[in-house]
Formats: sequence, structure tokens, C-alpha cells
Amino acid sequence: MVEVDLRALGLSADECAMYLLLVDRPAATADDVGEDWRSTSGDSPAAVLTSLEAKGLVTTLAGHPVRHAAVAPDVALDNLSRVREQEIAKARALAGELTERWRRAGRATVPAGIIEVVVGRQATLQRFEQIQRTSTTEVLIIDTPPYAAEHLGNPLETQLLTEGVTSYRCLYDRSALETPGKYEAIRGLVAAGEVARVIPGLPLKMVIGDRRIAMLPLETAPEAITAAAVIHPSSLLDSLHLLFETLWQQATPLVAGPTPGSLRTGPRLDPLEQNVVRLLVAGLTDKAIGRQLNLAERTTQRRVQAIMQAYGVHNRLQLGIRLAQEGWA
Repeated sequence: MVEVDLRALGLSADECAMYLLLVDRPAATADDVGEDWRSTSGDSPAAVLTSLEAKGLVTTLAGHPVRHAAVAPDVALDNLSRVREQEIAKARALAGELTERWRRAGRATVPAGIIEVVVGRQATLQRFEQIQRTSTTEVLIIDTPPYAAEHLGNPLETQLLTEGVTSYRCLYDRSALETPGKYEAIRGLVAAGEVARVIPGLPLKMVIGDRRIAMLPLETAPEAITAAAVIHPSSLLDSLHLLFETLWQQATPLVAGPTPGSLRTGPRLDPLEQNVVRLLVAGLTDKAIGRQLNLAERTTQRRVQAIMQAYGVHNRLQLGIRLAQEGWA
């Protein structure tokens, strides 16, 4: 016989035993079931039967002596299950309310070791360098304005790439390419081996080292970061890595030039035209391109027109298709 345990429905051990005894017989008096039933709590058979009747599992039959019968299990247990579900739903709602009160009281804590707060500009910069120096596989960076003027580039990245210590994948907000001097800094990093992509609307600055540690600023839009959160292995770190990879898939590659093996049918471009093409592919406006290359907006427009004529196309959409065929995008 399969052992049946109904305590999950809120029944005591005595109530479970009594109900199962009644299920196996048509009706019985308290004395009848008392012969086959042993209490674990000291309650009398009559007391347990009264409790079961209150819960809708037992009914009392008319006549003398008083006899008791089990209510059909498909009805009784279903009703009891519904009651328990309602109680659980109320408990969950109460848990939410109590948790909110607990948080408001300031007692919510982060498990030790998961989040570390670094305070001070110098300490933050040192930790940024430490994450890069201790990474042996890959450094992931999300880069978005505003910037402190002296931090448009990343000299340590150039050094580590040159030494072959680790690899870098960097996501740049499109607006970063409109910051004077930033494009030249990125070009230098790409030339050193960085793989770069561009996307508009990046939500934060961030660095991840070897998927084992991450750091992001605590300020919303800091020009000079003075405090940052360092995230150690946890589901939070996994989520930040997933965020990076999702954005990476949506971003546009920022390439140094046509990729090897790509279709080469277009004209040769001079260095200035190549820079114009790179920024066009990244989605910059003529005005922003001119700002990066120290060209007037009209001069930039004339350069774009000249590139279109060289490729034999009539609009920028056609130019984009041709550039993609040559591996610029």
C-alpha cells in the first residue's frame, strides 16, 4: 500500500491517520476507529473527528450511536487544497510587504564579498588598471561620454595588447565619436589589436575582466569617476556579462579598413577618405565627422559626395551597400 501523507494540506499526523482509517470503511463510531488508531499527540478520537469535520473532511451521519464517514477525497482534498492555496497567496503577499518594510528599515544587506565599493578617483583608476593587468583572457569595456579630458585613451590597453597579454573587446557609444580627439584615440587602440564596435544609447560605463570581476561607476554620468562598484562572481556579474554580449550583437563594427578576402571592386581611397568612410559606417553625421577630422561641415559633405561618385552610386544607402561588400561594415 502506498503511504499517504496529507500534512502538506495542513493536517496534523493524527488527522491524517484518522481520515485514512475512515476512507477504508463506510462509516464508524469514535469507539470503532479508536481500536485501530493510535494518537501521536494525546488527543482523543472524538476530538480529532470534530477537527476533521470542521475542515470538511468528515461528515456525521444521523442515528444512534453517532457514526462518522469520510467525505469523498476528490471533493474534500480539492477544497482543502484551494484553502491552502489561498493561505499561501496571502502569505506571499505578506512576505512582500514585510520585505519592503525590512528594506525601508535599512537592514537589507548584500552577501559579503559580492559587491565592493571603491571610493576616490585615484583608487578607482587604480582598480581599473588592476582589473586589466590581472586579466589573461579578455577584457570587455563599455565606453560612453562624458570624459575627463586626460582619459580619452587607455595607454595600459595599448601596452597589454602589444605584449599579447590579453585581448580587448570595446563597445563605444556613438556619441563618443563626436568627442574631439576620441576617434583618434580609438583608432590607435584598434591598430594595436582592439576589436571595437559602436552603438547608440549605451546605458553605462563598465569593464569586465575574464568574466570574473566587473566595475562600474556609481554616479549616473560622471566626468571624473569618484566612486565605483566592483562586482565579484555572482548572478549579478553574469547579468552584466549578458548585457555586454547582447549589446555587442546589436552594435556596428568599427573597422580599420576592408577585411581580408572581402570583395574589392571600388576605388582606392586616400587616408582622409578612409577616415570619412569609417565614421560614416559608424553612423556619425557630417557635422560630427567634420568635428573629428577638423573639417568644415560643407567640406565633409563634398568629401562624401566625391566618395559616392568614385563608387558610382547616387545615394548614401547605395554607398553603404557597396562599403559593406568591401568589408567596411
